[in-house]
Amino acid sequence: MKKLIALLLVLVMAIGMVACGGEGEKAPGGDAKEGLKVAISVAEYNEWNKLYEGVIKEKCEEWGWTYEIFDSKQDANTQIDQVRSIISQGFDAMTIQAVDMAALGPVVGEAADAGIIVVDHYGFTNEQVSGDKIYQVLFGQKEAGILQAEEYIKAAGETGKVAIIAGLTGADNAMQRTAGFMEVLDKYDGIEVVDTQYCDWDTQKAQTAAENILTAHPDLAAFLVQDDGMSKGVWEAIVAAGKQDTCKIASQGFYEWSKDYIKEGKFMFTITYPAGFFSRDAMDVIKKVNDGQTVEHVMYLGMELVTTANVDTAAHD
Repeated sequence: MKKLIALLLVLVMAIGMVACGGEGEKAPGGDAKEGLKVAISVAEYNEWNKLYEGVIKEKCEEWGWTYEIFDSKQDANTQIDQVRSIISQGFDAMTIQAVDMAALGPVVGEAADAGIIVVDHYGFTNEQVSGDKIYQVLFGQKEAGILQAEEYIKAAGETGKVAIIAGLTGADNAMQRTAGFMEVLDKYDGIEVVDTQYCDWDTQKAQTAAENILTAHPDLAAFLVQDDGMSKGVWEAIVAAGKQDTCKIASQGFYEWSKDYIKEGKFMFTITYPAGFFSRDAMDVIKKVNDGQTVEHVMYLGMELVTTANVDTAAHD
């Protein structure tokens, strides 16, 4: 009898533990907040970020969220103040393209500590922001520069003068792409890099820089350019100098209009990193975290070389 009573007590306790455990478990998304407010902090609101915003808008409309763009206009101090404002206004999530990662690191950490879901696109190091505080949807900036330079060498050969038209002055992503270029080009004694100009992703600045470079180096073989928008300006400079047959453009970006530039031979090739892919994946990360799902803290987007062979099938925008 005693054994029977003891067994019954064990069963009752076990049932009670299971019941309590069942009540304590929460289904994924059980505590998900409705109507999230998302901040989009950009280094500069340019053509690429207009496309980036397009997917943000679609996702917010689909999920009943709201968003706001914060354009730092390439100023780190402005961006720091904007992130502080994002914290004080009680935003639930934030994507960020930092003007200066070293400068922005502390305040981005503050945003994460305040409970904001932070998605970084430029690659904060653990020293700048602890990796377990934020999520990262990244593009291999240096790797893209390496690919671009390698493909240029394959197509044009191992000799000649080249110039680099880079992105935002002092920005980590632009400097990483330049570093990728130089890692490859420095291997070839016959390649001379005659100039590197940072043109802030601006078409007109790139055109002016290219005009000056062509005046100083009329025998220039090519420009390695870090975005198709700037390449458009570089092409205008090449046309004005009458160098269409001798000076080439190797580019990155790939927008809808880029197709014609590749088909018509204005660009040798470009490398695609669609803005919509970044915003799509960033928003998916935010939703999964909000829903209580486990999410990897770092993910990388792929890149694709675009030539006349695949210009009509490669992903763009």
